[in-house]
Amino acid sequence: MADELLFSPRRRRMTNLETQSLTQTGVVEVSGWDDHEVFFVERSELGWDDHAGKHVTLTRMLSEGSIIFVRLIQPMSMHRANPIPYEAEFVSCSPEGNHQFRLNGVQPRHSRENYTVN
Repeated sequence: MADELLFSPRRRRMTNLETQSLTQTGVVEVSGWDDHEVFFVERSELGWDDHAGKHVTLTRMLSEGSIIFVRLIQPMSMHRANPIPYEAEFVSCSPEGNHQFRLNGVQPRHSRENYTVN
């Protein structure tokens, strides 16, 4: 009887759902400088999950270690979300020729020099 409960079809389905990674998406505006040092603004779909982290697909290639800005587009919101900086890590090219990037969080870099503010 215990084996029947442990291995019932419903229990197996619940276990499969618990182990699957939940992928979420949202429409974003990505801006920055491409590998030709040309400023761009492009709409993309931001995907994220537990294993791959955050990722976007762009029509242009970026230089190694490029910092890009990602702003969530919320069509029903009264105000625009602030862009968040990420370091873009090239992952692969899609069959359509687009470039896929993993987004890594960046931390502010503090200079050792002191600057005076008027």
